[in-house]
Amino acid sequence: MIFFLAFVYIFSAFVYFYTNKAGYSFLRYIWKRKNINVYLSTEIFYLIITSFIVFTSNPLNWIIAILMFLHLFGIAWLVASPNNFYQMAEESINLDSAMVENMVVIMFLIYAGMALFSRILI
Repeated sequence: MIFFLAFVYIFSAFVYFYTNKAGYSFLRYIWKRKNINVYLSTEIFYLIITSFIVFTSNPLNWIIAILMFLHLFGIAWLVASPNNFYQMAEESINLDSAMVENMVVIMFLIYAGMALFSRILI
């Protein structure tokens, strides 16, 4: 299951990278206020996979637990304070769109690396 999680992170990084280079930004699409369900769906999908790994692994896979809490934080922030979330998203996209797009790709690749590295520690 850890390899599946890493694959999903790598696939997500590829989708963000490819759509940015093709002129259509998936990041801009999911960060629009009207597409809140798409963003929440992706975060909940990651939360379910990471939760499944954390709660079924013995001993505790603390690296995947960190990823789980990061996704939980993203969901909680969006649900608790959507205005703050969207204000931050708009400011970051308007400030330097290319840098934000690249940082999201790098973040997903780091998440994939963390998931794969956690396999070594168990």
